[in-house]
Amino acid sequence: LEGLELVSLSGFGERLPSELSGGQQQRVAVARALVLEPEVLLFDEPLSNLDAKLRRRVREEIRELQQKLELTTVYVTHDQEEALAVSDTIFVMNEAVIDQEGTPQQLYEEPVNLFVADFIGDANIVKAQILKIDGISANVDIGGIGVKLPNRGLVSGEVSVAIRPQSICLSQSGNKNSIQGTIQKAIYLGGHIEYTVDCILGELFVIDNQVEIKHYLDTEVFITLRARGVSLIPES
Repeated sequence: LEGLELVSLSGFGERLPSELSGGQQQRVAVARALVLEPEVLLFDEPLSNLDAKLRRRVREEIRELQQKLELTTVYVTHDQEEALAVSDTIFVMNEAVIDQEGTPQQLYEEPVNLFVADFIGDANIVKAQILKIDGISANVDIGGIGVKLPNRGLVSGEVSVAIRPQSICLSQSGNKNSIQGTIQKAIYLGGHIEYTVDCILGELFVIDNQVEIKHYLDTEVFITLRARGVSLIPES
């Protein structure tokens, strides 16, 4: 019964599995593991059969329980959002080899190679030119947009850059540090709009939280980049 209390299911001990919701069944499975007092708890795709809203709630409960018990937890998932939400440290594996280890923020903002950049969250991978190394920074030209980024040990020349969809700004007027594009797709999702924009860099995936400003199909827009969410990829 103590295990059920830990997962907020006191009073559910006499219920049959068929009388429990999907989220409650997951919590019972966690409680059964906890009564064994393990040194390490393994979750293997624990939320794969739950709907999106329930998955988010159970994910938060797993994280709270892990922190409350101070229990080492290994969480195996192909869902990048889950990995970012529940982890202190993430290992990204590619063909049974660890490509990168780090905090969620490190992996998202400083991917070591193309695989990690593309695997952790959405990323637009484009070619760019490092024009000049200035101390720990690099002056980079991305299709005509000039940005200053951490150089990450690279030298002048062609390089791959990861641009997160939230780091792309769309507007109806440009400046000397913007490039022009055309709206190919626009999908309204309530809290944000997802765009596909065709430009000199190729097709860019954009997430725009300014839902009050709608860009319509086949219209011209100007693209600029925020400082955060754009990173050079060392192993290109």
